[in-house]
Amino acid sequence: MAEQVFPMDRTRHVDIIRHASAMADKAAFVADDFARALFPRTDVVFNDRMRSNARQYLRSAIGRVETRICQIATRDLGVTHEKLLSIGEGADGQSFAVLEHSGLLNTVEIVQHLFVKTQQSELAARLLQKISQQDLESTLTRHLDHEDSVVAEAAMGLLVAQSKTTGASGEIAASLADLPPEIVYAFVWPVTAALARLTGFPGQQLQQAAERLLAAHDESSGVARKAERLAQLLDQSGTDQDRVPHPMRDGLTLFVARLARQSGLSTDQIITFTAEPNMARLVVVMRAINIPVQDALSIFAALDGGDHILTAATYGETDRDRSLALVSRWASPNAYQNAERILSSDLLGDQGK
Repeated sequence: MAEQVFPMDRTRHVDIIRHASAMADKAAFVADDFARALFPRTDVVFNDRMRSNARQYLRSAIGRVETRICQIATRDLGVTHEKLLSIGEGADGQSFAVLEHSGLLNTVEIVQHLFVKTQQSELAARLLQKISQQDLESTLTRHLDHEDSVVAEAAMGLLVAQSKTTGASGEIAASLADLPPEIVYAFVWPVTAALARLTGFPGQQLQQAAERLLAAHDESSGVARKAERLAQLLDQSGTDQDRVPHPMRDGLTLFVARLARQSGLSTDQIITFTAEPNMARLVVVMRAINIPVQDALSIFAALDGGDHILTAATYGETDRDRSLALVSRWASPNAYQNAERILSSDLLGDQGK
């Protein structure tokens, strides 16, 4: 058998050395990653589609921020750097590749935002298994003929905002207007630093561009604010027949906004509840705001991603007063809830001494 000869590519040899060195620096974290997979601290399940959507959305969000910084730098501040001009004109950005494994994107705020957006996409996919895309779109378009022109205008605003959050072939995409201010801030500075490193361009003007982006950021045209506005108008409308929110009648975004408004919770909380086992907290929310039993069962069935069933007996036996108390507690600021849990745990520990 002839001996197989592999030509030596010095460039690839150097790459292997570089990658091996980088992996050695991160070797201590391999066990941590494996431990998180083996011993999760919650029962929430993250499927492959959710992981894929999270990466798509993160890449899209970083790209939006990167493009806008480059546009401000080149158009408003007179920067003429070739790579910055190219990114500002729509060329593929490069910051994501630099930041992906840096740890700079692994913050509580960013990861929580990614989870909510990913779960929202998961819910949208579940709904499309139970209602056609055409029927789902009609949940909003029917409001375009509302007798109150303000409601019709709000519905159009939400439709336009939603159209900016869907990428090619239905991919999940980010819109700058739909990013909360704290998330924009969390993205802007790592992206600015990455651009400075990639281009070799002095960071001062890039920092000025980043500051202008933050100062000009306006989330009022984003999906969340448009949905909140329409939810408010519909709940106040004396002619609206669908008093009870429902994802099959309202569409997902408006349903979440209406449920959040009626319960006093945030839309992020409502979406998070749908990812939890048996959607127990969502059931408590529905019971607290006194959603009729048949509507509650229908909502549960529309949002469930497995074979779980909410029965009339289980829903009816869920105490409303206790549900109201729980929802009121969940509506408290997160910092207060965390402090309350820690203090309660400390008190229990002290009592056991």
